[in-house]
Amino acid sequence: MLEDDRKAIKECLYVINHIFEYTEGITDLEDLINDSKTYDAVLMNFLVLGESSSKLSTELRDKMPKTDWRAIKGFRNFIAHQYFGVDENILWSALHFHLPQLKQDFENILAQHS
Repeated sequence: MLEDDRKAIKECLYVINHIFEYTEGITDLEDLINDSKTYDAVLMNFLVLGESSSKLSTELRDKMPKTDWRAIKGFRNFIAHQYFGVDENILWSALHFHLPQLKQDFENILAQHS
């Protein structure tokens, strides 16, 4: 594995872990929306996740074919440019359905190449 890929994966995992830490105890979308500091922190970390994941090599991305890299980058761009237009349901879905799998995939790749 390229050292740049290892570094980018670690950045992604750092951000994902922060998102999970910040949202621990938040049980529904309404709670997230009403907690403006957490909401802002989660969005900021999704921005960073989009940036960090864009640093991954094509070779590494090809090892994760189920990951929608375009959607990750697109979500980052949408947050950055349409902050007040973010669809909270998409955010909630990303948080609870996509992020856990992405974390697991990154952890598996690091374990395979350690």
